[in-house]
Amino acid sequence: MNKNAKIHKPRVAFYTRISTDEDHQKYSLGAQHERLDAFCKAQHGDDWQLYKVYRDTESGTHMNRPGLEEMLFDAESKSFDTLLVFRVDRLSRKVRELAQMVDELTKNCVVLKSITEPFDTANAAGKMMLQMLGVFAEFEHATIVERTKVGMEKKAKSGRFVGGYVPYGYALDPEKGLVINEEEAVIIKKMFKMYAFGREGAFTICNRLNDMGHRNRSGKKWDKKVILRILKNPVYIGKLRWREVLYEGSHEPLISGTLFGKVEEVLDERNEDLKGRQLHNGDERLLSGTMKCGLCGSHMFGGGGCKNGKHIPYYVCSKRYTQHECEQGYMRADIFEAAVIQDIKGMLRDEQFMARIRDEANRRLSAEKPDIDKEILKIEGMMAMTRGSLNRYFEAFEAGTMKPALCNEKIEDLNARMTELEGERKELEVRRERLSIPEIDKAMLGAIVDDFEEVMASGTNPQKKHLLKRLVKKALVHDRRTIEIWYCLPNPKRFENRDIWLPGRDSNPRPGG
Repeated sequence: MNKNAKIHKPRVAFYTRISTDEDHQKYSLGAQHERLDAFCKAQHGDDWQLYKVYRDTESGTHMNRPGLEEMLFDAESKSFDTLLVFRVDRLSRKVRELAQMVDELTKNCVVLKSITEPFDTANAAGKMMLQMLGVFAEFEHATIVERTKVGMEKKAKSGRFVGGYVPYGYALDPEKGLVINEEEAVIIKKMFKMYAFGREGAFTICNRLNDMGHRNRSGKKWDKKVILRILKNPVYIGKLRWREVLYEGSHEPLISGTLFGKVEEVLDERNEDLKGRQLHNGDERLLSGTMKCGLCGSHMFGGGGCKNGKHIPYYVCSKRYTQHECEQGYMRADIFEAAVIQDIKGMLRDEQFMARIRDEANRRLSAEKPDIDKEILKIEGMMAMTRGSLNRYFEAFEAGTMKPALCNEKIEDLNARMTELEGERKELEVRRERLSIPEIDKAMLGAIVDDFEEVMASGTNPQKKHLLKRLVKKALVHDRRTIEIWYCLPNPKRFENRDIWLPGRDSNPRPGG
């Protein structure tokens, strides 16, 4: 044994998690870190190395946690040997997700250990114990959720506030529950009276309150959606809604039932009048999520209206809709989407444009070839070494210096390794063959356009949206007739910036032209 050989210290990573704020946790992030650190010192003394501490302050019922994702990424890179947790439910409260995570860690030669639970994934018994602990964690979580729901329903039935956002117009007293906030209550009463008797819409009420200098609890201007939610909330007549069921509340009402009923009547009337102006699901608008207002920078989303009994789809600036502060006009969705689709067809039919796209794509693909060639050479070198080992074992067997059983075992292992390396080389060679695009001719351009037109003509809305999302990066609406489009294209600028001039009522295709 070489005494001068460097001893490898175990590389340990800590994972800590709390669900909410640290002040109300039995074991805070800091406390978990201290316990994990003390465990390592007790087990290994100074013969261990802390690689990194991963922290999350989110629920363990989902996997979309930044600390967890970073830990799994580093585990895949084999950056540490052992992952240490305070309890297994810090990783996940779901058995299936926990099992998948352990399989991934094991595949990357990472051992999972808990300092408060008796398991070690380095052996089969430890894996079984881990799964049992995962079952208990999931059961415990489900039990807590069920008890919480039962407790909240019991509070609602007794007329007590169940929790969440305290309604505007009230404050929360720890002992009495909801109590009236006199300053806010004045605004609430004014809203209901303006809507019921003044016949003023939510937009008008919003503007009047903002013009008078009134602001919501967070200090921001009022918007239409918040006012409509207030007008529909039965809490202001002394009731509490829990799971769509109304209960008599123990708090004092702000308005009378008669006034609330009057507001409901007006809301119903306005909904009748504005039936066609309800918002539509984003799937109905092919370019929702990509459009922005060129005047204020806000997102534009899909809506619809009725004119002479005919449904008219449109895009509307969110700031105009919610705050009535932007002058951007309503954009006809059918006209705009048709113009974008026609513009894309024109690009696909442009031979010079598509040739430029092909050249740039080939340039990028060619840049990957040297790396793949290096990988193939590396694989071939490993295959040569494996073949050399096989030859040495055959020579030892023929010379009688190696037992047949041991020789067979070694040869089987090496043959399996050769098969694995051969598979990796073939995959790399296939990738190398794909790193080129054939010359684009008129027939190919025609096929591309046909495929695009087929999806646009007969595809589902989600299919159309997916295809357009791959082609359109952003659309900036300047006015009803001028929209700037950034297309996702593999050129040095990354996006192609083009103007689309929508047809107006006159015969002139461009303003001022």
